[in-house]
Amino acid sequence: MESPIKFITKGDLTYLVFTNWENDAHLEHCFTTKFGGVSEGHLATLNLGFNRGDKEANVIQNYKNVCEGLGVSLDSIVLSKQVHETNIAKVTEKDKGNGIITPNQWKSIDGIYTNEKDITLVTHYADCVPLFFYAPKYGMIGMAHAGWRGTVAKIGHKMVKIWHEEENIPLEEIQVGIGPSIGACCFEVGSEVAEVFLETFGQTSYIRKDERGEKYHIDLWACNKAVLIESGILEENISISGICTCCHSQIFFSHRKTQGNRGTLGAFMTLKD
Repeated sequence: MESPIKFITKGDLTYLVFTNWENDAHLEHCFTTKFGGVSEGHLATLNLGFNRGDKEANVIQNYKNVCEGLGVSLDSIVLSKQVHETNIAKVTEKDKGNGIITPNQWKSIDGIYTNEKDITLVTHYADCVPLFFYAPKYGMIGMAHAGWRGTVAKIGHKMVKIWHEEENIPLEEIQVGIGPSIGACCFEVGSEVAEVFLETFGQTSYIRKDERGEKYHIDLWACNKAVLIESGILEENISISGICTCCHSQIFFSHRKTQGNRGTLGAFMTLKD
């Protein structure tokens, strides 16, 4: 069975793509790794977070490196404003440069989408779940940041509902990629967090107690997949990377693995002619 993801290396830059979208002439996308930037120390090398204590010039150069790899311009980028809520914004030409060329206009935006070409959507991660949305026949792309709070609050459902009800996209035409994030192997939580998941998802195999009965392991990929299927997305239209950022902290920045001493990864999507 073909892997749903593939690593691409261009010079020092290494990123990941979903194989089912890799050869789509109308889409460029990626999920970054640590490799291909100029940042140093615990931010080495491709830190994309302006809030990690890095030099601004380094972060800008890192974005330029990714843009060069994808063949997009720096001023086409639109950054979200992630605060673990479920607000979603439709992005247009006037938003280009938001958060990187101009100050971030938003206070709380964990999901962004667009049907306009040459706008590069960017969301940020270091263990949370990246959700990539694409409707090829309708020329629509989007991304949602699903940390555990966003997962429980079903931000994936909210994006699907907007696309279906406001943008008139049939549910069967929406494809979703679930990118690298912390896996059930490493996402260990106490009963207070687990209870929130159990209230939302019920007793299920992907929310399980450990052998000591003290902690829970939660599969955020399975939770988000369940939300998407419940929302009407076809199972065959959902791709899961299956890569744990915490287990593979030599490749990805992981908040949990480093106790917050880390850089920031980026998910990128743009529509092209």
